[in-house]
Amino acid sequence: MIRDFFAGIGLLLRGFGIVFRTPRLLLLGALPALLTGGLLLALVIGLAVFLPGVIDWATPFLDGWDPTYRELLRELIGVAAVVALIYFGLLLFAAVTLAVGAPFYESIARRVEDRLGGVSTEHDTSWWTDTMDNAKVVGTSALLSIPMFFIDLVPGIGEFAGPVIGVCVSAWLFGLELSVVPFSRRGLPLAARRHMLGRRRAMAFGFALPAYLLCLVPLLAVIVMPAATAGGTLLAHRLLEDQARAPS
Repeated sequence: MIRDFFAGIGLLLRGFGIVFRTPRLLLLGALPALLTGGLLLALVIGLAVFLPGVIDWATPFLDGWDPTYRELLRELIGVAAVVALIYFGLLLFAAVTLAVGAPFYESIARRVEDRLGGVSTEHDTSWWTDTMDNAKVVGTSALLSIPMFFIDLVPGIGEFAGPVIGVCVSAWLFGLELSVVPFSRRGLPLAARRHMLGRRRAMAFGFALPAYLLCLVPLLAVIVMPAATAGGTLLAHRLLEDQARAPS
């Protein structure tokens, strides 16, 4: 298990090596991360600008309170809303970036896999099937981020358990998304992806966990996303080769 975990880290490092040796891939993969990061920043700024008016409108029952307590509570509500947006934004940043930049990352993955020998007989999957598979992963990530947020609020254990569980779950889903192209080219659906990554769970986590943690830093994600896409392709290719060599 430990050896597999470090092998997964090694695949991510190989992904960095590939994109750094090919600046075109680095630039190609940086665009979606820049777009998503800019969108997240715009949402936070917009919320901070318009939030006071929205809170005043939504809390008319506070108008009769003492001004000191009324303003204090409304400020606390505003801070909580901004923190929640940043929290959910960071949890979903990687998944949304992959969804927005799907054509860019698919191009990177295809080029990396073609260097590894490509696919002898490529399965012609529909755009709709791939989109729905990715939507399921992004939707799952969004839904799971809600209970993770409330776990954070549990006194005593929430401060530790919530972030750890949230990061592990999000990292696993991130790994599923990053490995999509090699499986899709062979006509393997989302269920097959989950099964194959589950068989080498330690390797999948060794790759996906550091990749996801690095992507939580939006500026760093500009570099990490293309490297993680290349590494995810290497991971999928490794799992497919292991399955081909396994005795039937």
